[in-house]
Amino acid sequence: MSQNKKLFYVTTPIYYPSAQLHIGHAYTTTLADILNRYKKMAGYETFFLTGSDEHGEKIEKKAKTAGITPYQFITMIVDNFKLLWNKLGIEYSKFIRTTDKEHEVGVQKIFSKLYNNGDIYLGEYEGLYCVSCEEFLTEAQIDKITNQCLVCGNKPQKVKEETYFFKVSKYSQFLINYYNNHPGFIEPEARKNEMLNNFILPGLTDLSVTRTTFSWGIKTLENDKHIIYVWIDALSNYLTALGYLSNDDALFNKFWNNPDVEILQLLGKEIARFHTIYWPSMLESLGLRQPNKLLSHGWILFKDTKMSKSIGNVVDPLYLIDKYGRDTLRFYLGYEIPTENDGKFSYEMFLESYNAHLVNNIGNLVSRVSNMISKYFNGQLVKQQQLDNVLIESCVQAVQNYQQAMDAYQISEGLSMILELCNKANKYIEENKPWELEKNKNMEQLHETLASLAYTIIVSAFLLQPVLVDNAQKIADYFNVNLTNLTFKTILMQEIIYNKTIEKKENLFNRVNVEQELKQIETELN
Repeated sequence: MSQNKKLFYVTTPIYYPSAQLHIGHAYTTTLADILNRYKKMAGYETFFLTGSDEHGEKIEKKAKTAGITPYQFITMIVDNFKLLWNKLGIEYSKFIRTTDKEHEVGVQKIFSKLYNNGDIYLGEYEGLYCVSCEEFLTEAQIDKITNQCLVCGNKPQKVKEETYFFKVSKYSQFLINYYNNHPGFIEPEARKNEMLNNFILPGLTDLSVTRTTFSWGIKTLENDKHIIYVWIDALSNYLTALGYLSNDDALFNKFWNNPDVEILQLLGKEIARFHTIYWPSMLESLGLRQPNKLLSHGWILFKDTKMSKSIGNVVDPLYLIDKYGRDTLRFYLGYEIPTENDGKFSYEMFLESYNAHLVNNIGNLVSRVSNMISKYFNGQLVKQQQLDNVLIESCVQAVQNYQQAMDAYQISEGLSMILELCNKANKYIEENKPWELEKNKNMEQLHETLASLAYTIIVSAFLLQPVLVDNAQKIADYFNVNLTNLTFKTILMQEIIYNKTIEKKENLFNRVNVEQELKQIETELN
Protein backbone atom coordinates (compact mmCIF):
# COMPACT_ATOMS: atom_id res chain seq x y z
CA MET A 1 0.00 0.00 0.00
CA SER A 2 1.34 3.42 -0.95
CA GLN A 3 2.75 5.50 1.88
CA ASN A 4 1.19 8.54 0.21
CA LYS A 5 -2.36 7.19 0.27
CA LYS A 6 -4.84 9.73 1.63
CA LEU A 7 -6.51 8.86 4.94
CA PHE A 8 -10.12 9.32 6.10
CA TYR A 9 -11.62 8.59 9.54
CA VAL A 10 -15.40 8.79 9.90
CA THR A 11 -17.44 8.16 13.05
CA THR A 12 -21.07 7.95 14.09
CA PRO A 13 -22.19 8.48 17.67
CA ILE A 14 -22.31 5.25 19.64
CA TYR A 15 -25.97 4.39 20.14
CA TYR A 16 -27.61 3.67 23.47
CA PRO A 17 -28.99 0.10 23.66
CA SER A 18 -32.00 0.72 25.88
CA ALA A 19 -34.33 0.00 22.92
CA GLN A 20 -34.23 -0.93 19.23
CA LEU A 21 -32.80 1.48 16.68
CA HIS A 22 -35.11 3.62 14.53
CA ILE A 23 -34.79 5.39 11.19
CA GLY A 24 -32.91 8.33 12.76
CA HIS A 25 -30.06 6.03 13.78
CA ALA A 26 -30.15 4.45 10.32
CA TYR A 27 -29.85 7.92 8.79
CA THR A 28 -26.63 8.89 10.59
CA THR A 29 -25.01 5.52 9.96
CA THR A 30 -26.04 5.44 6.29
CA LEU A 31 -24.52 8.89 5.73
CA ALA A 32 -21.26 7.66 7.25
CA ASP A 33 -21.30 4.50 5.14
CA ILE A 34 -22.01 6.41 1.90
CA LEU A 35 -19.14 8.83 2.55
CA ASN A 36 -16.80 6.01 3.57
CA ARG A 37 -17.55 4.11 0.35
CA TYR A 38 -17.10 7.28 -1.70
CA LYS A 39 -13.71 7.98 -0.11
CA LYS A 40 -12.58 4.43 -0.94
CA MET A 41 -13.64 5.01 -4.56
CA ALA A 42 -11.59 8.22 -4.50
CA GLY A 43 -8.48 6.29 -3.45
CA TYR A 44 -8.46 6.90 0.30
CA GLU A 45 -7.58 4.40 3.00
CA THR A 46 -10.45 4.69 5.47
CA PHE A 47 -11.52 3.76 8.98
CA PHE A 48 -15.25 3.81 9.78
CA LEU A 49 -16.28 3.54 13.44
CA THR A 50 -19.69 2.93 14.98
CA GLY A 51 -20.80 1.15 18.14
CA SER A 52 -22.90 1.11 21.30
CA ASP A 53 -22.86 3.17 24.52
CA GLU A 54 -23.63 0.52 27.14
CA HIS A 55 -23.21 1.92 30.65
CA GLY A 56 -25.45 3.96 32.92
CA GLU A 57 -28.29 4.00 35.41
CA LYS A 58 -31.04 3.49 32.81
CA ILE A 59 -29.49 0.21 31.59
CA GLU A 60 -28.95 -0.97 35.17
CA LYS A 61 -32.63 -0.36 36.04
CA LYS A 62 -33.99 -1.98 32.86
CA ALA A 63 -31.83 -5.08 33.35
CA LYS A 64 -32.99 -5.39 36.96
CA THR A 65 -36.64 -5.17 35.85
CA ALA A 66 -35.96 -7.88 33.23
CA GLY A 67 -34.29 -10.09 35.85
CA ILE A 68 -30.99 -10.36 33.97
CA THR A 69 -27.54 -8.78 34.19
CA PRO A 70 -26.92 -5.44 32.45
CA TYR A 71 -24.47 -7.13 30.07
CA GLN A 72 -27.04 -9.80 29.11
CA PHE A 73 -29.66 -7.08 28.59
CA ILE A 74 -27.52 -4.94 26.30
CA THR A 75 -26.04 -7.85 24.34
CA MET A 76 -29.48 -8.88 23.06
CA ILE A 77 -30.11 -5.35 21.79
CA VAL A 78 -26.59 -4.86 20.41
CA ASP A 79 -27.00 -8.07 18.38
CA ASN A 80 -30.02 -6.41 16.76
CA PHE A 81 -27.94 -3.27 16.06
CA LYS A 82 -25.50 -5.43 14.12
CA LEU A 83 -28.34 -7.21 12.33
CA LEU A 84 -29.70 -3.85 11.14
CA TRP A 85 -26.29 -2.64 9.97
CA ASN A 86 -25.73 -5.88 8.08
CA LYS A 87 -29.13 -5.66 6.37
CA LEU A 88 -28.58 -1.98 5.54
CA GLY A 89 -25.21 -2.72 3.94
CA ILE A 90 -23.16 -0.83 6.53
CA GLU A 91 -19.49 -1.76 6.12
CA TYR A 92 -17.89 -0.41 9.30
CA SER A 93 -14.23 -1.01 10.12
CA LYS A 94 -14.96 -1.50 13.81
CA PHE A 95 -18.00 -1.81 16.07
CA ILE A 96 -16.96 -0.64 19.53
CA ARG A 97 -18.83 -1.52 22.70
CA THR A 98 -18.12 0.59 25.77
CA THR A 99 -18.08 -2.67 27.75
CA ASP A 100 -15.02 -3.78 25.73
CA LYS A 101 -12.11 -4.22 28.17
CA GLU A 102 -9.78 -2.15 25.97
CA HIS A 103 -12.24 0.75 26.03
CA GLU A 104 -12.76 0.59 29.80
CA VAL A 105 -9.01 0.66 30.47
CA GLY A 106 -8.59 3.48 27.95
CA VAL A 107 -11.32 5.57 29.59
CA GLN A 108 -9.70 5.17 33.02
CA LYS A 109 -6.39 6.38 31.57
CA ILE A 110 -8.07 9.33 29.83
CA PHE A 111 -9.85 10.30 33.07
CA SER A 112 -6.54 10.10 34.97
CA LYS A 113 -4.78 12.21 32.35
CA LEU A 114 -7.47 14.91 32.55
CA TYR A 115 -7.26 14.72 36.36
CA ASN A 116 -3.48 14.97 36.41
CA ASN A 117 -3.67 17.93 34.02
CA GLY A 118 -5.73 19.75 36.67
CA ASP A 119 -8.90 19.71 34.56
CA ILE A 120 -10.90 17.36 36.81
CA TYR A 121 -11.63 18.14 40.47
CA LEU A 122 -13.79 16.68 43.25
CA GLY A 123 -16.91 18.56 44.36
CA GLU A 124 -20.59 18.15 45.11
CA TYR A 125 -23.52 18.48 42.74
CA GLU A 126 -27.09 19.30 43.65
CA GLY A 127 -29.71 19.59 40.95
CA LEU A 128 -32.21 17.89 38.69
CA TYR A 129 -30.99 14.77 36.90
CA CYS A 130 -32.69 13.16 33.88
CA VAL A 131 -32.15 9.38 33.96
CA SER A 132 -33.35 8.97 30.36
CA CYS A 133 -30.96 11.60 28.94
CA GLU A 134 -28.26 10.78 31.51
CA GLU A 135 -27.67 14.45 32.15
CA PHE A 136 -28.01 17.06 34.88
CA LEU A 137 -30.46 19.62 33.54
CA THR A 138 -30.32 23.41 33.54
CA GLU A 139 -33.46 25.56 33.90
CA ALA A 140 -33.48 26.10 30.13
CA GLN A 141 -33.85 22.33 29.60
CA ILE A 142 -36.96 21.94 31.79
CA ASP A 143 -40.58 22.74 30.90
CA LYS A 144 -41.59 25.41 33.43
CA ILE A 145 -45.23 24.24 33.52
CA THR A 146 -44.89 20.44 33.62
CA ASN A 147 -41.35 20.29 35.11
CA GLN A 148 -40.51 17.69 32.44
CA CYS A 149 -37.28 17.35 30.47
CA LEU A 150 -37.73 19.17 27.15
CA VAL A 151 -35.79 16.49 25.25
CA CYS A 152 -37.38 13.22 26.44
CA GLY A 153 -40.50 14.36 28.31
CA ASN A 154 -39.62 12.51 31.54
CA LYS A 155 -39.55 14.11 34.98
CA PRO A 156 -36.03 14.66 36.31
CA GLN A 157 -35.04 13.57 39.82
CA LYS A 158 -33.57 15.76 42.54
CA VAL A 159 -30.02 14.58 43.14
CA LYS A 160 -27.34 15.62 45.62
CA GLU A 161 -24.09 13.69 45.52
CA GLU A 162 -20.32 13.91 45.49
CA THR A 163 -18.99 14.14 41.95
CA TYR A 164 -15.90 14.90 39.93
CA PHE A 165 -16.21 17.89 37.61
CA PHE A 166 -14.50 18.56 34.29
CA LYS A 167 -13.40 22.21 33.98
CA VAL A 168 -15.28 23.08 30.80
CA SER A 169 -15.43 26.73 31.89
CA LYS A 170 -11.65 26.91 31.47
CA TYR A 171 -12.04 26.29 27.72
CA SER A 172 -14.61 28.98 26.84
CA GLN A 173 -12.12 31.29 25.15
CA PHE A 174 -10.38 28.37 23.45
CA LEU A 175 -13.70 27.30 21.91
CA ILE A 176 -14.57 30.83 20.75
CA ASN A 177 -11.15 31.24 19.15
CA TYR A 178 -11.20 27.80 17.55
CA TYR A 179 -14.69 28.30 16.09
CA ASN A 180 -13.67 31.68 14.65
CA ASN A 181 -10.37 30.43 13.21
CA HIS A 182 -11.92 27.28 11.70
CA PRO A 183 -15.18 28.43 10.07
CA GLY A 184 -16.05 24.98 8.67
CA PHE A 185 -15.44 23.11 11.94
CA ILE A 186 -19.14 22.84 12.87
CA GLU A 187 -21.86 22.41 10.27
CA PRO A 188 -24.40 23.73 9.76
CA GLU A 189 -23.41 27.29 10.70
CA ALA A 190 -26.65 27.66 12.68
CA ARG A 191 -25.52 24.89 15.05
CA LYS A 192 -22.28 26.74 15.80
CA ASN A 193 -24.19 29.96 16.50
CA GLU A 194 -26.56 28.04 18.78
CA MET A 195 -23.64 26.71 20.83
CA LEU A 196 -22.06 30.16 21.10
CA ASN A 197 -25.21 32.11 21.93
CA ASN A 198 -26.97 29.58 24.19
CA PHE A 199 -24.04 28.05 26.07
CA ILE A 200 -20.55 29.49 25.60
CA LEU A 201 -21.13 33.26 25.61
CA PRO A 202 -23.57 33.21 28.60
CA GLY A 203 -20.87 31.28 30.52
CA LEU A 204 -20.09 27.57 30.63
CA THR A 205 -20.57 25.65 33.87
CA ASP A 206 -18.25 22.79 34.76
CA LEU A 207 -19.51 19.34 33.81
CA SER A 208 -20.26 16.59 36.32
CA VAL A 209 -18.46 13.51 34.98
CA THR A 210 -18.91 10.85 37.69
CA ARG A 211 -21.80 9.32 39.66
CA THR A 212 -21.92 7.40 42.94
CA THR A 213 -25.55 6.22 43.01
CA PHE A 214 -25.24 3.27 40.60
CA SER A 215 -22.56 0.71 39.77
CA TRP A 216 -22.97 -0.19 36.07
CA GLY A 217 -20.05 1.68 34.56
CA ILE A 218 -16.29 2.26 34.63
CA LYS A 219 -14.75 3.03 38.03
CA THR A 220 -12.18 5.80 38.32
CA LEU A 221 -8.69 4.73 39.35
CA GLU A 222 -8.59 7.72 41.72
CA ASN A 223 -11.67 6.78 43.76
CA ASP A 224 -13.45 3.44 43.25
CA LYS A 225 -16.82 4.62 44.56
CA HIS A 226 -17.07 6.94 41.54
CA ILE A 227 -18.36 5.70 38.17
CA ILE A 228 -17.22 7.65 35.10
CA TYR A 229 -20.48 8.58 33.51
CA VAL A 230 -21.73 9.03 30.05
CA TRP A 231 -19.87 11.79 28.26
CA ILE A 232 -16.25 11.06 29.16
CA ASP A 233 -17.02 7.35 28.74
CA ALA A 234 -18.91 7.74 25.45
CA LEU A 235 -16.86 10.46 23.73
CA SER A 236 -13.59 8.68 24.49
CA ASN A 237 -14.62 5.81 22.19
CA TYR A 238 -13.41 7.79 19.17
CA LEU A 239 -9.89 7.50 20.61
CA THR A 240 -9.95 4.16 22.45
CA ALA A 241 -11.20 2.38 19.30
CA LEU A 242 -7.90 3.37 17.69
CA GLY A 243 -5.80 2.20 20.65
CA TYR A 244 -5.10 5.58 22.30
CA LEU A 245 -2.96 5.15 25.46
CA SER A 246 -2.75 1.38 24.82
CA ASN A 247 0.22 -0.86 24.02
CA ASP A 248 -0.90 -0.94 20.37
CA ASP A 249 -1.52 2.63 19.21
CA ALA A 250 -0.66 2.15 15.52
CA LEU A 251 -4.21 2.95 14.38
CA PHE A 252 -4.33 5.99 16.67
CA ASN A 253 -1.11 7.35 15.20
CA LYS A 254 -2.39 6.68 11.70
CA PHE A 255 -6.00 7.90 11.92
CA TRP A 256 -5.92 10.57 14.66
CA ASN A 257 -2.45 11.61 15.77
CA ASN A 258 -1.68 12.67 12.22
CA PRO A 259 -2.25 16.18 10.82
CA ASP A 260 -2.89 14.79 7.32
CA VAL A 261 -5.82 12.49 8.11
CA GLU A 262 -9.28 13.86 7.28
CA ILE A 263 -11.54 13.31 10.32
CA LEU A 264 -15.32 13.64 9.97
CA GLN A 265 -17.67 13.08 12.93
CA LEU A 266 -21.40 12.74 12.27
CA LEU A 267 -24.01 13.35 14.97
CA GLY A 268 -27.63 14.32 15.51
CA LYS A 269 -28.40 17.85 16.67
CA GLU A 270 -29.69 16.63 20.06
CA ILE A 271 -26.12 15.70 21.07
CA ALA A 272 -24.43 18.67 19.38
CA ARG A 273 -23.55 20.38 22.68
CA PHE A 274 -21.59 17.37 23.94
CA HIS A 275 -19.66 17.00 20.69
CA THR A 276 -19.05 20.68 19.96
CA ILE A 277 -18.25 21.92 23.50
CA TYR A 278 -17.17 19.06 25.80
CA TRP A 279 -15.39 16.96 23.16
CA PRO A 280 -13.12 19.73 21.75
CA SER A 281 -12.36 20.78 25.34
CA MET A 282 -11.36 17.22 26.25
CA LEU A 283 -9.13 16.95 23.18
CA GLU A 284 -7.45 20.27 23.98
CA SER A 285 -6.81 19.15 27.56
CA LEU A 286 -5.32 15.87 26.27
CA GLY A 287 -3.08 17.78 23.86
CA LEU A 288 -4.67 16.18 20.80
CA ARG A 289 -5.77 17.56 17.44
CA GLN A 290 -9.39 18.38 16.62
CA PRO A 291 -11.47 16.64 13.94
CA ASN A 292 -11.78 18.47 10.61
CA LYS A 293 -15.54 18.66 10.85
CA LEU A 294 -18.41 18.00 13.25
CA LEU A 295 -21.45 17.54 11.00
CA SER A 296 -24.58 17.89 13.12
CA HIS A 297 -27.64 16.89 11.10
CA GLY A 298 -31.29 17.54 11.98
CA TRP A 299 -34.06 15.17 12.99
CA ILE A 300 -36.23 13.06 10.71
CA LEU A 301 -39.81 14.12 11.33
CA PHE A 302 -42.77 11.88 10.56
CA LYS A 303 -44.49 14.29 8.18
CA ASP A 304 -44.27 17.37 10.45
CA THR A 305 -44.10 15.70 13.86
CA LYS A 306 -41.11 14.49 15.86
CA MET A 307 -41.05 10.70 16.06
CA SER A 308 -42.05 9.32 19.44
CA LYS A 309 -42.89 5.88 20.81
CA SER A 310 -45.77 7.38 22.81
CA ILE A 311 -47.32 8.82 19.63
CA GLY A 312 -46.64 5.58 17.77
CA ASN A 313 -45.00 7.13 14.69
CA VAL A 314 -41.49 5.68 15.04
CA VAL A 315 -40.33 4.13 11.75
CA ASP A 316 -38.60 0.74 11.86
CA PRO A 317 -35.85 0.61 9.21
CA LEU A 318 -35.84 -3.22 9.25
CA TYR A 319 -39.46 -3.22 8.07
CA LEU A 320 -38.61 -0.95 5.12
CA ILE A 321 -35.51 -2.98 4.19
CA ASP A 322 -37.36 -6.31 4.29
CA LYS A 323 -40.26 -4.95 2.24
CA TYR A 324 -38.56 -2.65 -0.30
CA GLY A 325 -34.85 -3.47 -0.20
CA ARG A 326 -31.95 -1.66 1.42
CA ASP A 327 -31.07 0.39 -1.66
CA THR A 328 -34.50 2.05 -1.64
CA LEU A 329 -34.02 3.14 1.98
CA ARG A 330 -30.38 4.17 1.46
CA PHE A 331 -31.42 6.29 -1.53
CA TYR A 332 -34.24 8.00 0.38
CA LEU A 333 -32.00 8.79 3.36
CA GLY A 334 -29.16 10.04 1.17
CA TYR A 335 -31.22 12.10 -1.28
CA GLU A 336 -34.43 13.20 0.41
CA ILE A 337 -33.14 14.10 3.91
CA PRO A 338 -30.86 17.18 3.92
CA THR A 339 -28.17 17.36 6.60
CA GLU A 340 -28.58 21.09 7.25
CA ASN A 341 -32.27 21.00 8.29
CA ASP A 342 -34.82 18.60 9.75
CA GLY A 343 -35.97 16.11 7.13
CA LYS A 344 -39.37 14.52 6.62
CA PHE A 345 -40.47 10.93 6.21
CA SER A 346 -43.82 9.39 5.47
CA TYR A 347 -44.56 6.09 3.78
CA GLU A 348 -46.23 7.98 0.94
CA MET A 349 -43.18 10.23 0.40
CA PHE A 350 -40.91 7.17 0.54
CA LEU A 351 -42.88 5.32 -2.15
CA GLU A 352 -43.32 8.37 -4.38
CA SER A 353 -39.58 9.06 -4.24
CA TYR A 354 -38.89 5.46 -5.27
CA ASN A 355 -41.29 5.68 -8.23
CA ALA A 356 -40.06 9.09 -9.40
CA HIS A 357 -36.32 8.57 -9.19
CA LEU A 358 -35.43 4.88 -9.19
CA VAL A 359 -38.26 3.62 -11.42
CA ASN A 360 -39.20 6.46 -13.79
CA ASN A 361 -35.81 8.13 -14.15
CA ILE A 362 -32.97 5.62 -13.67
CA GLY A 363 -34.78 2.31 -14.23
CA ASN A 364 -36.67 3.53 -17.28
CA LEU A 365 -33.47 4.86 -18.87
CA VAL A 366 -31.56 1.60 -18.36
CA SER A 367 -34.40 -0.51 -19.73
CA ARG A 368 -35.01 1.62 -22.85
CA VAL A 369 -31.35 1.96 -23.84
CA SER A 370 -30.39 -1.69 -23.30
CA ASN A 371 -33.48 -2.83 -25.21
CA MET A 372 -32.72 -0.56 -28.19
CA ILE A 373 -29.06 -1.66 -28.38
CA SER A 374 -30.19 -5.27 -28.23
CA LYS A 375 -32.83 -4.68 -30.91
CA TYR A 376 -30.94 -2.42 -33.34
CA PHE A 377 -27.34 -3.67 -32.99
CA ASN A 378 -27.80 -7.21 -31.73
CA GLY A 379 -26.46 -6.14 -28.33
CA GLN A 380 -23.05 -4.99 -29.63
CA LEU A 381 -21.51 -1.51 -29.69
CA VAL A 382 -18.26 -1.22 -31.66
CA LYS A 383 -16.07 1.87 -31.36
CA GLN A 384 -16.30 4.07 -34.45
CA GLN A 385 -15.17 7.53 -33.36
CA GLN A 386 -14.71 9.53 -30.17
CA LEU A 387 -18.12 10.56 -28.85
CA ASP A 388 -18.48 14.32 -28.63
CA ASN A 389 -21.90 15.79 -27.99
CA VAL A 390 -23.93 17.61 -25.36
CA LEU A 391 -24.66 14.40 -23.42
CA ILE A 392 -20.97 13.44 -23.20
CA GLU A 393 -20.18 16.96 -21.96
CA SER A 394 -22.90 16.52 -19.33
CA CYS A 395 -21.27 13.26 -18.17
CA VAL A 396 -17.87 14.90 -17.66
CA GLN A 397 -19.48 17.83 -15.82
CA ALA A 398 -21.60 15.51 -13.65
CA VAL A 399 -18.52 13.58 -12.49
CA GLN A 400 -16.79 16.84 -11.50
CA ASN A 401 -19.86 18.26 -9.74
CA TYR A 402 -20.51 14.97 -7.95
CA GLN A 403 -16.96 14.86 -6.59
CA GLN A 404 -17.17 18.47 -5.41
CA ALA A 405 -20.44 17.76 -3.59
CA MET A 406 -19.25 14.52 -1.99
CA ASP A 407 -15.92 16.06 -0.95
CA ALA A 408 -18.03 18.65 0.90
CA TYR A 409 -20.13 15.79 2.45
CA GLN A 410 -23.21 16.99 0.52
CA ILE A 411 -24.65 13.60 -0.36
CA SER A 412 -28.06 14.87 -1.47
CA GLU A 413 -26.39 17.36 -3.81
CA GLY A 414 -24.14 14.62 -5.19
CA LEU A 415 -27.14 12.39 -5.91
CA SER A 416 -28.98 15.28 -7.56
CA MET A 417 -26.10 15.47 -10.09
CA ILE A 418 -26.72 11.83 -11.06
CA LEU A 419 -30.50 12.26 -11.27
CA GLU A 420 -30.06 15.38 -13.40
CA LEU A 421 -27.73 13.47 -15.73
CA CYS A 422 -30.25 10.63 -16.12
CA ASN A 423 -33.02 13.16 -16.79
CA LYS A 424 -30.88 14.69 -19.55
CA ALA A 425 -30.34 11.22 -21.02
CA ASN A 426 -34.09 10.51 -21.06
CA LYS A 427 -34.67 13.85 -22.82
CA TYR A 428 -31.84 13.03 -25.24
CA ILE A 429 -33.78 9.92 -26.28
CA GLU A 430 -36.91 11.97 -26.99
CA GLU A 431 -34.97 14.62 -28.91
CA ASN A 432 -32.92 12.19 -31.04
CA LYS A 433 -35.67 9.59 -31.57
CA PRO A 434 -33.53 6.44 -32.12
CA TRP A 435 -36.53 4.58 -33.57
CA GLU A 436 -36.77 7.12 -36.40
CA LEU A 437 -33.02 6.98 -37.03
CA GLU A 438 -33.35 3.20 -37.44
CA LYS A 439 -36.41 3.58 -39.66
CA ASN A 440 -34.48 6.01 -41.90
CA LYS A 441 -31.41 3.70 -41.91
CA ASN A 442 -29.26 6.43 -40.34
CA MET A 443 -27.23 3.77 -38.53
CA GLU A 444 -24.10 5.84 -37.86
CA GLN A 445 -26.03 8.51 -35.95
CA LEU A 446 -28.12 5.81 -34.26
CA HIS A 447 -24.93 4.09 -33.06
CA GLU A 448 -23.52 7.37 -31.70
CA THR A 449 -26.81 8.16 -29.95
CA LEU A 450 -27.07 4.77 -28.24
CA ALA A 451 -23.34 4.64 -27.41
CA SER A 452 -23.63 8.07 -25.76
CA LEU A 453 -26.63 6.87 -23.76
CA ALA A 454 -24.88 3.65 -22.73
CA TYR A 455 -21.85 5.62 -21.57
CA THR A 456 -24.10 7.97 -19.57
CA ILE A 457 -25.68 5.00 -17.80
CA ILE A 458 -22.29 3.50 -16.87
CA VAL A 459 -21.13 6.87 -15.51
CA SER A 460 -24.35 7.10 -13.47
CA ALA A 461 -23.98 3.53 -12.16
CA PHE A 462 -20.37 4.22 -11.17
CA LEU A 463 -21.39 7.34 -9.20
CA LEU A 464 -24.32 5.52 -7.56
CA GLN A 465 -22.10 2.82 -6.00
CA PRO A 466 -21.82 4.35 -2.50
CA VAL A 467 -25.64 4.53 -2.25
CA LEU A 468 -27.07 1.66 -4.30
CA VAL A 469 -24.89 -1.11 -2.90
CA ASP A 470 -26.87 -3.86 -4.65
CA ASN A 471 -28.23 -2.19 -7.76
CA ALA A 472 -25.37 -0.03 -9.07
CA GLN A 473 -23.54 -3.12 -10.34
CA LYS A 474 -26.83 -4.61 -11.57
CA ILE A 475 -27.31 -1.49 -13.72
CA ALA A 476 -23.81 -1.97 -15.16
CA ASP A 477 -24.53 -5.69 -15.71
CA TYR A 478 -26.99 -4.74 -18.47
CA PHE A 479 -23.93 -3.48 -20.36
CA ASN A 480 -21.50 -6.17 -19.17
CA VAL A 481 -19.29 -3.66 -17.33
CA ASN A 482 -17.60 -4.47 -14.01
CA LEU A 483 -17.68 -1.29 -11.89
CA THR A 484 -15.00 -2.52 -9.49
CA ASN A 485 -12.47 -2.13 -12.31
CA LEU A 486 -13.27 1.57 -12.73
CA THR A 487 -11.85 4.67 -11.04
CA PHE A 488 -12.60 8.39 -11.28
CA LYS A 489 -9.93 8.52 -14.01
CA THR A 490 -10.92 5.48 -16.05
CA ILE A 491 -14.64 6.35 -15.95
CA LEU A 492 -13.80 9.20 -18.35
CA MET A 493 -12.60 6.67 -20.96
CA GLN A 494 -15.41 5.94 -23.40
CA GLU A 495 -13.87 2.59 -24.40
CA ILE A 496 -15.52 0.93 -21.39
CA ILE A 497 -18.82 0.51 -23.27
CA TYR A 498 -17.50 -1.15 -26.43
CA ASN A 499 -17.15 -4.79 -27.46
CA LYS A 500 -19.50 -6.01 -24.75
CA THR A 501 -22.63 -8.12 -25.06
CA ILE A 502 -25.51 -5.90 -24.01
CA GLU A 503 -28.52 -7.93 -22.99
CA LYS A 504 -32.21 -7.29 -22.63
CA LYS A 505 -33.13 -7.99 -19.00
CA GLU A 506 -36.06 -7.77 -16.62
CA ASN A 507 -36.78 -4.31 -15.18
CA LEU A 508 -34.51 -3.50 -12.27
CA PHE A 509 -37.01 -1.28 -10.44
CA ASN A 510 -40.72 -2.01 -10.70
CA ARG A 511 -43.27 0.71 -10.17
CA VAL A 512 -45.45 0.37 -7.06
CA ASN A 513 -49.08 1.38 -6.70
CA VAL A 514 -48.75 3.91 -3.88
CA GLU A 515 -52.38 3.75 -2.77
CA GLN A 516 -52.38 -0.06 -2.56
CA GLU A 517 -49.00 -0.13 -0.80
CA LEU A 518 -50.14 2.38 1.82
CA LYS A 519 -53.18 0.24 2.62
CA GLN A 520 -50.98 -2.83 2.94
CA ILE A 521 -48.49 -0.99 5.18
CA GLU A 522 -51.30 0.20 7.44
CA THR A 523 -52.63 -3.36 7.73
CA GLU A 524 -49.20 -4.86 8.45
CA LEU A 525 -48.15 -2.26 11.02
CA ASN A 526 -51.46 -2.15 12.86
